[in-house]
Amino acid sequence: MSRKRNISIQRRVAKPNTYQFWRSLALFSIVSLLAACSPPSLENKMLGDIRPPIVRDAKLKNAGEFEIEFDETVCVGREAFSAEPKRVAVCAESSGEKVCISLLPQPFPGEKVILAGTVEDICGNSTHVQVQFKGYNDKPARIILTEVQTAKNTSKKAPHRDYIEFIVQKGGNLGGMFVQWASSAKIMKYDFMPCEVRADEVIVLHLAPEGILEEKDETGEDTALSGGIDANAKGRDFWSEAGGLPDSSGAISVYEREGSLPIDGLFYGESSKSGPLESSKLISIVQELSDARIWNSESPAKWENAFLWKPSASRPFIRTSLSQSGASAWKVGESGSQTPGSFSR
Repeated sequence: MSRKRNISIQRRVAKPNTYQFWRSLALFSIVSLLAACSPPSLENKMLGDIRPPIVRDAKLKNAGEFEIEFDETVCVGREAFSAEPKRVAVCAESSGEKVCISLLPQPFPGEKVILAGTVEDICGNSTHVQVQFKGYNDKPARIILTEVQTAKNTSKKAPHRDYIEFIVQKGGNLGGMFVQWASSAKIMKYDFMPCEVRADEVIVLHLAPEGILEEKDETGEDTALSGGIDANAKGRDFWSEAGGLPDSSGAISVYEREGSLPIDGLFYGESSKSGPLESSKLISIVQELSDARIWNSESPAKWENAFLWKPSASRPFIRTSLSQSGASAWKVGESGSQTPGSFSR
């Protein structure tokens, strides 16, 4: 009899003890969430959470704020992050799964910035984060392609090298804007440096420089600063060492900032080509041009969607309409008709 009684007593005692344990655990979890940055070493042991927070997204919200999103609630001290260049002071604040980092003074448009810091989750697991971005350009210029030379012209009288010419439709800053061009084998890129430009200015991006001292980027008022093949005192010259344009078939795209769709572009191909594109490099740029409604293209993209031509080192692509885009806005110029830096409406 006594044995049965003892068992009954144990059962009666066990039930409230189990209830109290889970109730205490629930209350402890709630308190931990409310006091997000307190060190919950006990919770670590009880729940076994040893996984640090993982970054889901990181983006520049505007000229003075950078946001990092994690896969769980995080906390951070105001001085937990630092920036390079040192002149940019940062202040971090956390809210749920996001950390907002204020930047003061604001980085220059297109300026390279590196943020580094540490965040913790509610269990004290920490993650060190380092991100790199370009200063936000809240006043990007509007530029469109007007002339393209795709190959080296060895004429002794009027030699030319690979270049892309643009006209400024709306004044602004070039900082953070960039151009990409692709062959079947690779994608090349040029990042414009901070530079204020006015409407109707002509910009020439030289893609096959000779490396001479006269080849200078014209970021100031003096557009006659640069020398070298295809430099023009009327145009604003920039020089890239990323690589030349594909001679016969390729694509070019122009962007206001990272993560955005292109604002202009050109897809060209040798007239003998047909059928679907096989290069993932070309497909990626052509698809973006199509998504931005800059270039009509089927899916999957085909060579028939390109501006088709018979390749010639002596004949450039010339824009025939500034109000239209796509293949109908282009023609192949006459032999020797290159005029880099001298486009007029």
